[in-house]
Amino acid sequence: MKYLLDTHSLIWFLENNPKLSSTAKAIIEDLENEIFVSIVSWLEISIKVTIGKLTLPASLSEIMSKSASIQINPIGILESHIIAYQKLHFFEEHRDPFDRIIIVTAIAEGLAIITTYLKFKLYQDNVVLVW
Repeated sequence: MKYLLDTHSLIWFLENNPKLSSTAKAIIEDLENEIFVSIVSWLEISIKVTIGKLTLPASLSEIMSKSASIQINPIGILESHIIAYQKLHFFEEHRDPFDRIIIVTAIAEGLAIITTYLKFKLYQDNVVLVW
């Protein structure tokens, strides 16, 4: 199966954080699965590091390299994702633009999302919660 990691899921997996459920960890580590991360997650991480909301155990460059080396594949934003973004239902309780582009990417590419956020289920059923 194909999965898209939400930003928190990616960070928790790379840090071996116990907040990541054993189920989510097993899915990510299963070589039969294809695991993706949106380029938007890397941007979100970069922004949070820059403004002091997140501290990384290594440089972003090193973490991106480690991610690639363990077969977490980056997926870019395509024109079709941007167009689909405009059509994505807007829920007042969920305004986060990073989350919304991750959701659109997952829907457009047929990927299940591994996330911490229940709000992702507002958009699609194919969501794996990590706790």
